[in-house]
Amino acid sequence: MDNPAACAATRYANQLHATVERLAIGRRWPLVLSDGNVHLPIGRGIGALLVRAGIGGRVGAGLPALALSAGLWAFLVDTADAGTPALPPHVRLMTDGQYLPLPPSVTADGPVRWIREPDARLPRLATALGLLGPFTPAVTVRR
Repeated sequence: MDNPAACAATRYANQLHATVERLAIGRRWPLVLSDGNVHLPIGRGIGALLVRAGIGGRVGAGLPALALSAGLWAFLVDTADAGTPALPPHVRLMTDGQYLPLPPSVTADGPVRWIREPDARLPRLATALGLLGPFTPAVTVRR
């Protein structure tokens, strides 16, 4: 009988290897391995827009996205030549020097998973903001 913990560790190692092979080797992304997790350093033309999961699910069609812990989604974007855009209040831009966990990482709040993996090219920051910017989060009025 196989050891369930050993099987889970092997599956995780295989997923980690596949992520590194696909993104670090295939896309030449500068991944960082730390504590058994894989992280994408933000910068060098790669950015991430953070929004609440409910917003992301309604407007994120077609954008590469990750489900992070704590009810957040991260949309991966190309920030080359983007400058410093004005952001809607419900969108946060991760800045150079921050690290975004990638699947199969597990944070203190739970696993990170792909909603939609990136294609050959990331969408431009302005394109993603065009989809996310006009969205106004629903406000619940209590009486």
